[in-house]
Amino acid sequence: MEEKRQPLEVYVERYPDIPIEVILKEDLLRLGVRFTEAALAAAKDCRPKSYYLFSFDRIRHDEMEKDESSRVPDDIDFLGGLYNLRQTNFRVEIARDTPYLIDVEDGEIVLFENETPVAQILYPPKPDYYRMTFEDGTSYGQIVPLLFGRHAFITIYRFCQFWGAGEECKFCDISANLRDLRKKKDRMNPDHVLYRAVKNADQVATVIETMHKNMFVEEKESLWNRMVSILITSGSIKKTIEGMKPIDFYLRYVRAIRERVGNRIPIILIVEPGEEEDMKRLHEAGVTSYNPNFEVWDRRLFQILCPGKEKYIGRDEWIRRTVKAVEIFGTGNVSPNFVAGVEMAQPWGFQDVDQAVGSTVEGLDYMMSKGVVPHPDSWCIEPGSALGGHPPIPLDYYLKLDRAWYHTWIKYDLPPNTGWGPIGNGRGCYGNSGYVNMREGRI
Repeated sequence: MEEKRQPLEVYVERYPDIPIEVILKEDLLRLGVRFTEAALAAAKDCRPKSYYLFSFDRIRHDEMEKDESSRVPDDIDFLGGLYNLRQTNFRVEIARDTPYLIDVEDGEIVLFENETPVAQILYPPKPDYYRMTFEDGTSYGQIVPLLFGRHAFITIYRFCQFWGAGEECKFCDISANLRDLRKKKDRMNPDHVLYRAVKNADQVATVIETMHKNMFVEEKESLWNRMVSILITSGSIKKTIEGMKPIDFYLRYVRAIRERVGNRIPIILIVEPGEEEDMKRLHEAGVTSYNPNFEVWDRRLFQILCPGKEKYIGRDEWIRRTVKAVEIFGTGNVSPNFVAGVEMAQPWGFQDVDQAVGSTVEGLDYMMSKGVVPHPDSWCIEPGSALGGHPPIPLDYYLKLDRAWYHTWIKYDLPPNTGWGPIGNGRGCYGNSGYVNMREGRI
């Protein structure tokens, strides 16, 4: 898997049909980014990294010499620069060994590829509600961070019950992330109120109501900080949590939110697929879109990389329930993710890029033919996962997969994934993958 990285311009020439924004975005997601002290100082008043689910970093908190995890933005937009790029956002992954550096030059924040300035950088402003706290000291922004300036993201249960029994997905660091956050010294909050495993449903609903009032009801001139969807997720629950079955646990939050803000804003639920009656209850309660994340298509790799999911539900049953969900939620409203790149995880995965892409496309084609609109999330190789330290996946893999996703989506004439925003270069507002920035040709 080790490869000598080629300059960005090589890929720009190699893939003339793929937007340059997609090429740069995918390279940033697979390699991460470094910050100078000046760039960190410039981020003082931006929307900070919230560590809302996984670490999405290439190095641990205690390896960050500048305390970057407390100082960087959650996500960043790039635009202009060497290639006259359209404004595009991407997830911030802190890394050490990366050619990408963010620095300040002549008063402007700039992205460098090695020594070459590539693009202007925009940091996200901090929403007003981030400055609010509950009586127990919990920050509104930690209860419900604003992902990519568009999506209210709620991790209602921050552990996964597959962890500790050797059943966790090998690319995932959800439980390790929470443990690391709790270890990290927090002078303002020594009791770690911010990092409870289970979030208070009333606090969640209160924050959503505040966001709705400030970002949705009141007209805003700026496109920054506008809630267009509500995402609810949870680590896997084997049997019960707080005396409740998983379905009742999820419904507690869905109902609390709907009671406060009504039905206009879509709610996306990202959990394991339930039985048909459970999915109907979720839909009736106000869940708009159902995202039972599938992770990896290949049967053998699913069993190896997702042992808990294989043991408690199984690949075939996972697929059956996902397809069944379309009858309940509708076409475009069922959108499991694929962790793009784990098909090449060694020592088990494909070593050839085209074979790896072909395997995933088989899954995309099957799902989309059934009205399911999967979304690829580019794999961040986190040190707290079982695959920490794995070398980066070739950029060619991501570019070929984004192209194939787009062509398959067009083939089946499907709508965008509900709640994730539009598809198109300069329009996509999802920072975890370049697929949302795809379109034909460069115009």
